[in-house]
Amino acid sequence: MTMTLLLLALKSLLVAAVTLGLLRLTRTRSAAERSTIAHLGLFALVALPLASLALPTLNLPLPAPMARIAAIDPVGRAERSLAVRDREAPTPAASASSAAPTSTSVGTVSGAARYAFLLPTLVLLAITLAALLRLIGLRARAEVLVDPDWLSALARAQRRMGFKNGTALLWSDELGSPVSWGMMRPVILLNNAAVAAPEQAEAIIAHELAHVVHFDWAKLILARVATATFWFNPLAWVLAREAHQLREESADDAVLAANIAGVDYAELLIGVARHQCRGALLGAHGVAPSKSSLGRRVRRVLDQSPARGPSGRSWVAGFATGMLSMAVPLAAVTFVPGHSALATIQTVPAGPRPAAALSSGAVRRDSPASVVNAGSRPADLPAGLPPTAAPVAAVTGQDQASGKSDDGDEADNMRVLGIGADYQRAMAQAGFPNLSSDDLAEARAGGVSPEYARDMRATGMRLSLEEVIEARNMGLSAAYISAMRRFGIKGDLDDYQGMRVVGVTAEFVPKLRSRGNNTTDPDELTSLRAAGGNGDP
Repeated sequence: MTMTLLLLALKSLLVAAVTLGLLRLTRTRSAAERSTIAHLGLFALVALPLASLALPTLNLPLPAPMARIAAIDPVGRAERSLAVRDREAPTPAASASSAAPTSTSVGTVSGAARYAFLLPTLVLLAITLAALLRLIGLRARAEVLVDPDWLSALARAQRRMGFKNGTALLWSDELGSPVSWGMMRPVILLNNAAVAAPEQAEAIIAHELAHVVHFDWAKLILARVATATFWFNPLAWVLAREAHQLREESADDAVLAANIAGVDYAELLIGVARHQCRGALLGAHGVAPSKSSLGRRVRRVLDQSPARGPSGRSWVAGFATGMLSMAVPLAAVTFVPGHSALATIQTVPAGPRPAAALSSGAVRRDSPASVVNAGSRPADLPAGLPPTAAPVAAVTGQDQASGKSDDGDEADNMRVLGIGADYQRAMAQAGFPNLSSDDLAEARAGGVSPEYARDMRATGMRLSLEEVIEARNMGLSAAYISAMRRFGIKGDLDDYQGMRVVGVTAEFVPKLRSRGNNTTDPDELTSLRAAGGNGDP
């Protein structure tokens, strides 16, 4: 869970940084065009988590130093588990009791990381929901405006912008400045001061209707969701703030396009800035600028040089294609320790080393150079380890003398490693095609048979080869995972391992549910079973 969040954070930083960089490079373009770039970036941020789940996984090798920092070491983890398992051959009861605290602590850390991420997200989404509910209340209490000056200004603005949908024009004494929201049935809500100044009707209506025409309310909600999801990413907040500024500047350009004098409109902005509405608690666009953006908007309105054109279709299509080309591969990427990284980050303990820890890239320097057949059992191999987990090869002294490269011909490597074409073909049929010799060596050394790989994929979990090897080293069976998932209990491999070790079985869950406890949270189930609960009513 922690690594998943870390990788997601890195991806979001990259997307936000690229978008902000594009905004800087296009600072001479119009506000509408730059607003398109900003909101495509926000959309890419929101789509990252969803695309990561929907797209096929693109595994990239992680360098050894980063793998050591990230503590990604499934082979080392298997080595440690084998060493503990074979040290004294404890009884099953003692093994379960000693493993329970460890699995519980792992589940606690994983759950804490999950909640630490979700809590701020839920709080920010709750604030957004409260703002939307407030809009519903404001509309219900507002009154329809029938002033002919305002209705005429609205009709002219709609005609000029080609907007044919009906727009509700309301007024209320609960706001300090005009606001607008909605898409299919948009609302423009005026305050008392605005209604009393019909000479400003053209400017205010043009500004608010520009927000409606550009679907700025949907963009506002998009920005709220992006910052709620990536609350830990400072660049996401900077991008959302810049996107809001560009929406307002684009609406200002629409006002100037309506032949409203720049000086008069600047005076309007200064006048309503004293009554700005709290945007976080409202969820709508208003004329009043925030105090931090007032100077920038006034200077831009009075400046005659900025480009003020709309965002053309070719501009939108071009940047949408570019953003899609960046976001889709990025969402699919996941980092896994490469074969050389696994060999580098392993440590050699004192005494006989369990043979399962050896792979094609981790050869004991102090051992005689020899080739071990996959079906043989070395003298130092633990008794509980299946023959398929034996080291598949070691580099011969002749190969070392000849300087044969590790990345030589693929077929030669597989022949040296003792991996036949039947095993490679069976693994491909199990859902893992195009595996390299290193991948096949790691799978064979980890005791992964094609049947086990196929059964693990059939559980419905989107498992990579590294995760299947890790599950095999943990001793997880596909039958156990499938049984838990049929009960609606979904988690990662660590969750299922923690439940299995403490005794959360297919019989325990129905007993627990007969007592009225229908929880599907792996951490809670692990804690209940570890605390001594037997599930009996």
